[in-house]
Amino acid sequence: MAVALRSRAPVKSQTLKSARAACKARRPIVCRAVLNLEPSKHNPEPAKRDVSVKAAGADGEALPLPAQQEQPQRVSLTPSLLDAIVDNTVMVPYNAYNRALQEHPLTTKACTSMVGFILGDLIAQHFGHPHASIDVMRAARLGAYGLLIDGPIGSKWYDVLEAHVFPKDPISTKAVLAKTALDQVVYAIMTAIYFAVIRCIEGHPELVMTTLQSKFLPTLAANYMIWPLAHIINFRFVPSEYRILYNNVVCIAWLTGLSFLTHSKINFMQLLHLPHF
Repeated sequence: MAVALRSRAPVKSQTLKSARAACKARRPIVCRAVLNLEPSKHNPEPAKRDVSVKAAGADGEALPLPAQQEQPQRVSLTPSLLDAIVDNTVMVPYNAYNRALQEHPLTTKACTSMVGFILGDLIAQHFGHPHASIDVMRAARLGAYGLLIDGPIGSKWYDVLEAHVFPKDPISTKAVLAKTALDQVVYAIMTAIYFAVIRCIEGHPELVMTTLQSKFLPTLAANYMIWPLAHIINFRFVPSEYRILYNNVVCIAWLTGLSFLTHSKINFMQLLHLPHF
């Protein structure tokens, strides 16, 4: 009997081990993962020490630490800030100019021409005579020419070109070349008118013919170096609502040279190897 019991004991022990293994296998995997994430009891996290230093007074009491000065915040150029800068510096005056063009087109273009003539002459005075004082009356005379003659005539001239030169296909190659050629012919006449009017405003009508003989051809040659290409770009690529603005930007550079030619004492005929007559 005793022998039989001893022989059954190992069987019972193996059965218990198998049952425990099966139970452990049936335990949810998530639970085992959670149990594995628990911190070990043998290696607890070290407690953080308070390393702050407090000043102590004479009686041993803690004194408040001195207040730290706040660092000035740096302004970063975010896209919204860049948009605001562009809106305030570019779009606001541009929109105002467009509204003025729609409400008072002729007056706006005349005033634009006046500003262009004045700026061009001031630049010419600065670079032509850097150490001399600004001749305000000279700039005013050119501004008056732009306001009363060049601006109104130029405005009507561009309207005529848009209305009568290939109006159904205004940006075609033939339209662009035709407009550019006509503009150069007509503004050759306007160049002569410019010299005559300026001399009369200055009070020297007797110098009109002398000025035309000495400066008309050099001015015309300088005109052909700038304006044909400028007008090809203008008539071909610039939208019609922006052509006046584009034209006046180019005008500042052109008027600088034109004003310099008008008031210069250099013999440009010899400089350009053109016949003097």
